Amino acid sequence: MDGKNIDLWLESLAAAEDAYQRYWTLLDEEERAKALRFVQEQHRVRYVISHGKVRTILARYIDRPPEVIRFAQEAAGKPYLVVDGSPHEVKFNLSHSGDTMMLAVSRHDPVGVDIEEWNHRLDFAAIARECFAESELAFWQALPEQEKIDTFFRLWTRKESFVKSVGAGLSLDVSQVVTSVDGTCQFMSLPACYGPAGQWQLVDLDLGTGISGALTVRAGCMERLCFRGLNTPFPAFVQS
Repeated sequence: MDGKNIDLWLESLAAAEDAYQRYWTLLDEEERAKALRFVQEQHRVRYVISHGKVRTILARYIDRPPEVIRFAQEAAGKPYLVVDGSPHEVKFNLSHSGDTMMLAVSRHDPVGVDIEEWNHRLDFAAIARECFAESELAFWQALPEQEKIDTFFRLWTRKESFVKSVGAGLSLDVSQVVTSVDGTCQFMSLPACYGPAGQWQLVDLDLGTGISGALTVRAGCMERLCFRGLNTPFPAFVQS
């Protein structure tokens, strides 16, 4: 992995029983305890598969067996790798929605990724009024009905990718994360504590119909974006 490449691992969370058991053996005690607390089996399976795959993927970058990988958390809960008692230079961020997960991996710099399968049962208008900036809301409300769902999730994943990049958790008001509504995909305005919007790079991810995604990194920290998969050779394909 080159220093300024960002790898995006797009993986399914559907798995046969033998795969589930294999990923279960990779988890640490804390992860297993959390998995057992899920009431619905579907949620437990997705948790086990996603965390097992995270370990399997990260093991490739740090040359350690997946079952011995250790994690710690930042103040707002964003996890990071710990090797030999110290934070490791490899940074990552996980997002999952439905039966799909995406893991973003960077050699040195924090990264945030968000994917969302389109949930048609949401109250889009209410969420937009609360979470969109005035410019975003006006643009979204003026769209034809057939374009609103796609645009809603495009704007939403952009905001969430930024929140996850900075590790802010629920403390950040996403209506203050303002992105372009047409033309070049970019941040237009951010809370002052995160610096000028131009210091951040925003990428819309083309994942096909019914699922949206976005990635945020510091400007100048990414030269190439590589999509990868556990069952495909390196590199799978590249989005410039």
